[in-house]
Amino acid sequence: MEERTTIARPYAEAAYQQARKEGQIDAWSDAVELLSVIVQEPSVADRLQHPNVSREQMSELVLSIGAEVSATLFSGTRENFIHVLLEAKRLGYAPEIFTQFHQLKAADENSVDVEGISAYPLDDAAEHSIAAAVKEKMGKEVLMTTEVDESLFGGIIVRAGDQVIDLSLRGRMDQLSSQLQN
Repeated sequence: MEERTTIARPYAEAAYQQARKEGQIDAWSDAVELLSVIVQEPSVADRLQHPNVSREQMSELVLSIGAEVSATLFSGTRENFIHVLLEAKRLGYAPEIFTQFHQLKAADENSVDVEGISAYPLDDAAEHSIAAAVKEKMGKEVLMTTEVDESLFGGIIVRAGDQVIDLSLRGRMDQLSSQLQN
């Protein structure tokens, strides 16, 4: 995974710089996200790997799918970006490019994505409490998402940027097991 991230980084940075230059960060974000979704579609991913599918055919496929969503999303420099990725055989890196693009955007906006994974659905008060604690600690606006993972048994895992706080029962049991084995 690290190698894919490393390969994707210059493309994400170039796309973000172009988006800032054009004043079209949201449009670029939407385009890179859609591109990420398109290349992960199994039928598209298969064609992307197939040696008999030309760059032109791949370009036509991606652009036509994009046009079904929005007539202008893959236009101008965003369309050129797709051609650059195809030429460099990096179109399959669109998911990593989108992730890094989103991180650059969040850094510019002084915000952080926070993911709360809990054994049970969190109510609004719990989400607000977690978001407030992360905001106070990191000094950034918080974009909170939550997910339920019943395998945690109880507690929560909070991911904020590259920081992970594991307060789940499963995490505590794993720590105890590790200590007992030593």
